[in-house]
Amino acid sequence: MKKIAIIGAGPGGLAAGMVLVNDYEVHIFEKDATVGGRSKKMSLGEYHFDVGPTFLMYLEILKDVFKQAGFELEKELDLIKLEQLYTLRFKDVTFNISSDKEENVKMYNKYKPNLGNDYLRWLNAQEKKLQAIGPILKKPFPNVFHFLRPDVLKAVPYVHLGQSVYRHLETFNKDEHFIHSLSFQAKYLGMSSYQAPSIFTILPYLEHGLGLYHVKGGLNQINHVMAKLIEQKGGKIHLSSPVDQIIVEDGVAKALKVGNQTLTFDEIILNGDFAYSMANLVDQAHLKKYKKEKLDKMRYSVSTFMVYLGLDKTYDFAHHEILFSNDYKAYLHGLTSNQFTEDISVYVHNPSLIDETYAPKGHSSLFILVPVPNLKAKKDWTTYGKTLKETAIKMIEEKHQVNLKDHIVESKIIDPTNWEKDYHVYQGAVFNLSHDLGQMLHKRPKNQFDEIKHLYLVGGGTHPGSGLPTIYQSALILKHYL
Repeated sequence: MKKIAIIGAGPGGLAAGMVLVNDYEVHIFEKDATVGGRSKKMSLGEYHFDVGPTFLMYLEILKDVFKQAGFELEKELDLIKLEQLYTLRFKDVTFNISSDKEENVKMYNKYKPNLGNDYLRWLNAQEKKLQAIGPILKKPFPNVFHFLRPDVLKAVPYVHLGQSVYRHLETFNKDEHFIHSLSFQAKYLGMSSYQAPSIFTILPYLEHGLGLYHVKGGLNQINHVMAKLIEQKGGKIHLSSPVDQIIVEDGVAKALKVGNQTLTFDEIILNGDFAYSMANLVDQAHLKKYKKEKLDKMRYSVSTFMVYLGLDKTYDFAHHEILFSNDYKAYLHGLTSNQFTEDISVYVHNPSLIDETYAPKGHSSLFILVPVPNLKAKKDWTTYGKTLKETAIKMIEEKHQVNLKDHIVESKIIDPTNWEKDYHVYQGAVFNLSHDLGQMLHKRPKNQFDEIKHLYLVGGGTHPGSGLPTIYQSALILKHYL
């Protein structure tokens, strides 16, 4: 049986382990003392948090990952489908987005006559787009000739080349609140709706059309369950075992240097942040396209500023909520051009309302995320982080007319410098390489890495891209090669 090494026990690495554990001797090496990477569980005293992603969508892909290992997703995890997807608070209007499309039609019509009909037109168009584009994202895309595949040619009418997400939504209705309510998801890719290619209008459809799910205990539980099942099948997970080097001989990945050991493998799968790994784990003599100086010239996503609060009180905020900046267009343009502003947008996750595992009874764990420029924008985060934390908390307090400050028991910040230093995320760009057309499909680092033989990539830095569903899909794509 072939020996396979997987670097990183984040979602991509664990999914790769699930996909391969029945056919190979699998060894997963993780630098931290627990699995999950930037989607691991974090505890502050009795308060618990997901470090990164907080909701699950497009279950079909994760179901397939579990099926590859011989398990059923629904039997292994406690999934809760959300009736209310999220609340979107703009300066002068609030949208409560439901899993029931008829409720959304009523909501949009109440805001503006006939807007609900435009919403339905958009929803139906996205369903057709996903049917056309979905098969492309489930297969490798190693070179330009794959544009001639039948599934790709069939999808061409749905791609709308040259249009951004924002521009494409304008074709349904030009109301800015309507557009922003169906395009803020571009930030899942670390981009703005004015940059992201129109193909990504399928992201909000995955939520509206297929639903959002909460995992009891947090999305971190997906990682722990996958780790348990991999070990149950005979796979080995080596915690507190950072990989120092991928050893390459004559253009072939041969072994890993882990501490004072050199361990040989037949195949090596990299789940670490792509740019960080190329710059730090591979001898530059073995690289051409992805040397350090060339990595620096590539385009990267925005970062995030995180605040985790343990509170001695519960609040009736929505499970997922976004507080939009007063001038959202200006905010997005500043965000993607490395400019900072006090007029921020804030995402709030308040899971304690439906999940008692996050905090003691009568208490809550509040997760706050502010999209910010990555480390290409020079900023003194030791001082600015304190200011931004106060700004975000004050914004929530004013929107809801509540007092959070006096109820804080535990508090922690993760800023872009922490993402780079502690989580090995290049430039703190948590959504990896930007998803513009010049860095997608065959122009993204290949799943079967083309500079070093027997080295494969999974995670957000390879095809299909960033976000949990596509990260899981990158692991499934390994089946085309191994």
